[in-house]
Amino acid sequence: MGQKIAAMENGVIVFYDSVDSPVPAGVDHINISDAEWQQCLAQPGWIIQDGKLVAPAQPTAAELLRQAQQEQCRALRGACESAIISGFASSALGARHEYGSTVPDQNNLLSALNAAQGQASSWTTPLWCAAEAAWRYLPHSASQVQQVNRDWVDFRTSLQQRHADLVGQVMAATSVAEILRVEWFN
Repeated sequence: MGQKIAAMENGVIVFYDSVDSPVPAGVDHINISDAEWQQCLAQPGWIIQDGKLVAPAQPTAAELLRQAQQEQCRALRGACESAIISGFASSALGARHEYGSTVPDQNNLLSALNAAQGQASSWTTPLWCAAEAAWRYLPHSASQVQQVNRDWVDFRTSLQQRHADLVGQVMAATSVAEILRVEWFN
């Protein structure tokens, strides 16, 4: 490796090396130390101005707050999405059973719900569910499928409402510390 070199190209700093990747002809550039090169790699936003390497401006308190809000909202969304696909309970069969809620499970329930519309009381369709951790493919009547779906919607809606409430708290927060205290599980 040779001398580290920095150049501004289209508003972005680009790095070269005198041995490994020489500067193309006609490109304005400056020589920089290995330490400066490492700093630039560690913290984006460096520029070259008036022939000197210039560090990025420190973010304002408002920018730090907005960034923390975005990151926390993203984390809360991920936690909500994970909770939604973690499964739910229904007593549609007369006793508590667990049902899957991954996207395929949701699609299967929706398909069963559509098929159950207008069916006679003798009609059944099987759904995967578990009682005491033993998963089985059990028949469900049209009214039982409808109850499972109502329980699913209640479960999902409660999680979405929790998510909305927590996002509201994050957006109302006035400090990064306050934002970080808003967690899915507290």
